Amino acid sequence: MTPAKSSPLPALIVGAALTLAVSTAYAACDSSGVQLQVLGSGGPGDSMGRASSAYVLWVNGESRLLVDAGSGSKDNFHQSGATMGEIDLVALSHLHPDHSVELPAILWPGGGSFDLAGPSGNDGFPSITRFTELLFGEDGVYEVFQGRVDINVIEVNPSQRSQVWQQDGITVTGMGVPHGDVPTIGYRVEYGDLSIGFSSDQTAADPAFVDFIRGVDTLVIHMAANENAVGVIAELHATPSAWGQMAASAEVGQVVVSHISTSDPGELQTNLAILGEHYDGPVVVSEDMLCIAVK
Repeated sequence: MTPAKSSPLPALIVGAALTLAVSTAYAACDSSGVQLQVLGSGGPGDSMGRASSAYVLWVNGESRLLVDAGSGSKDNFHQSGATMGEIDLVALSHLHPDHSVELPAILWPGGGSFDLAGPSGNDGFPSITRFTELLFGEDGVYEVFQGRVDINVIEVNPSQRSQVWQQDGITVTGMGVPHGDVPTIGYRVEYGDLSIGFSSDQTAADPAFVDFIRGVDTLVIHMAANENAVGVIAELHATPSAWGQMAASAEVGQVVVSHISTSDPGELQTNLAILGEHYDGPVVVSEDMLCIAVK
C-alpha cells in the first residue's frame, strides 16, 4: 500500500472537554483490520483547501469500498494507494456534485469493474441507473468509457431500509435520510464485530436513523451548517447540536467530523464545542488523507 502523504494540518481528536490531542503525521493505513481513509473532508464552497466528500474503506490492507466521490478527491484516491482493481463497491450517497462528480476522473483512463450503489431518483434528480447511463452509456457524456467499465448498478430506494451489498463478510445497508428534496442514502457497513455509519448530508430530523446507526463503532457526520444556520443550508443540513444529540442517542463509539464547509477555523471550533455539549465520546476532526481505525 502506498503511504499517504504527511500533512501540515494535524488531526484533532476532541474529548468532552474539548481537550485536543495532536497527531504528528498521516501514516499509511494499517495492513490489517478495518481502516477508514478520508479522501475528501470538505463541503461545498471554500473549505480550507479540502477536497469534497470521499472515503475509502480498507479491509485487511485492501481498498474494498469507495463511499462518495466528491470534487477534488481523484488525486487523493490515487495517492492513498487505493485502486479500482480492488474496489468492489462504489456507494454514492446522492448526486450533488460535491459527492459524485469525481467518479469519471477516478476511473480515467483504466476504467474498472465494480458495483455502483446510489439512490433511486425523483423529478429533480436522476436515479443512479440513469446517472450511470448519462455518464458512461452509449451516447453518454463519457462514451469514451465504452469497453473500459463494467458497472453493476444497485438502485437503493430512499423510502425503506434495505441490504445494499454483501461480499466476503462485508455487509452494507442503506436507508434514506432527509436532505431537502434530494434523494439521499445513509450507509451502515459491518465487518465481523466492527461497524461504521455514514450519515451523508441530512437534517437529522428522522429518528429512524438513530436506530439505523445504533452502536456503530464509528459515525461519519457531515458538519456543513452552523448552529444558527438559516435558509437553504438549514433546510438541507443538521446543526452541530443535532449531530451531537444523534450520536449520543445512538451510543456510537466515536464521531468523525467531515464535510467541513467553513474557511474559518474559529467557526469550526465553535461548532465542535456545541457538538461536545451533547456528545461526550471521542471526536475526530477529519483532514484529507487521514486514516482512522474502526475499532
